[in-house]
Amino acid sequence: MDVHYSLFITLLSLFSFTLASELDYDGWLQVRLMHSFQNSPTPQFKERGNITISSIRSSAAVIVQPSLSEADVKKLKALASNSGKYQLKAIVKTSSSSETTFLSSVLACNLLGSNLKDVLYVWLDSTAEPVAVNLVSRGPCSSEDPTTLNWTTDVNIKYPDGGLAPDTAPYIQKLEREKLARESGEVKDNRSFFAKYWMYIVPALIFFVLTSATNPEAGAPGGGGGGGGGAGAQRQ
Repeated sequence: MDVHYSLFITLLSLFSFTLASELDYDGWLQVRLMHSFQNSPTPQFKERGNITISSIRSSAAVIVQPSLSEADVKKLKALASNSGKYQLKAIVKTSSSSETTFLSSVLACNLLGSNLKDVLYVWLDSTAEPVAVNLVSRGPCSSEDPTTLNWTTDVNIKYPDGGLAPDTAPYIQKLEREKLARESGEVKDNRSFFAKYWMYIVPALIFFVLTSATNPEAGAPGGGGGGGGGAGAQRQ
C-alpha cells in the first residue's frame, strides 16, 4: 500500500512539474496596424504603425506609430462631424507563425476628444492564439482639432476564459506548431532543459520507480541470508 501511494505521489508531482514547465514558455505577438478615415463598408486602409508584444504574460509592448498628418486630422474631423467611425485593421502574427486579421472601429469624435488616446485590447484563447482585437477610445466626443498629432496607445492582453488554463487537445496542437517553427529556425526556444525533454525523462523515471517498487529487496544487504537477517528486521 505504501509503495503504491508513493508511486502515485511521484507520478502526480512529475505531471504537475511538467505542466508548469510547459506553461513557463512565453510567446510573443507582432501587430501591424492599418487605419481608414472612410465611413464605408469597403474602406481603403493605410499604414498606422506596428506593435511588438515581447511577452504575452506581462503585456510588455513596444509601439511605433508615426504622428498623424494634418491631412489625416482633417479627414478625422470630417468623420466626427458626420458621426462617422474611424476604422482599424490589426494583422496579428504569433510566435507559432499563425497570422490573423481583425477589424475594429471607434467613433471619430471620441478620438478627437481624447487627443488621439486609445486602448487596444488583444484577446487570446486558452492556447494563447488571438481571437479578437478591439479598439477603445473613451472621448469625450469632439469635432475640434486635437492638442497633439501623436498617438497615445495602451495595449492590454485579455483572456476570455480568465487565464492560461489550456484544454489538452488545442494546447498540444499549439506545442506541435511551435516545435515545427523552432525546428525550421523561425522561433528561438527559450524553454528549460526539462521542458524540452520531459517526454523522454518522465518515462525513464516511471520505469525506475516501478522497478524499485517491484524489487524492494534488491538493494538490501544480505537479502538472501538466513535467520540473522530476519531477526534484525524484526528488531527494527
